[in-house]
Amino acid sequence: MKYKVILFWIIITILIYNPFSARFFTWNIALLHGIDTTIFYKLINTESSFRSLAVSHQKAIGLGQLKASTFKYMKPNLPKILVWFPITNLDASATYLKYLKKKFNDNWSLTLAAYNWGESNVDKRFANKAIVSDKDYRYIFKDVPETYEFLKKILGDTDE
Repeated sequence: MKYKVILFWIIITILIYNPFSARFFTWNIALLHGIDTTIFYKLINTESSFRSLAVSHQKAIGLGQLKASTFKYMKPNLPKILVWFPITNLDASATYLKYLKKKFNDNWSLTLAAYNWGESNVDKRFANKAIVSDKDYRYIFKDVPETYEFLKKILGDTDE
């Protein structure tokens, strides 16, 4: 009986923490939150390559590469340890993306830049300017190579 329980948990862990399940969870979390599935899928792929246990040099964790503080900000009633669980990580990532999208007037280039570079950095860069929802503001981040490349991977190349 003891071995069956261990085997059960090994199978569950493999099912939850593999890249194929991560892709499935990503798609469904995007649908659940009403987020553009293609953008959210590309975001998670760019952030973690669907590796649930990924950790960045900046200490960002999991599929959505969230810092523990961002996770706690988005999901205050959940323990921080759940940032390591793929479904709660994706749910917090989607919640954060929706929050940023609303803050930046539904503009994807600013939303994604804030997700990658930091909300306060984009706030400082774009202070006191009116945001046009369908305008491409990627050019503003050309001097921030990581963010500019991040935007290119998710939104595609631009003609500028």
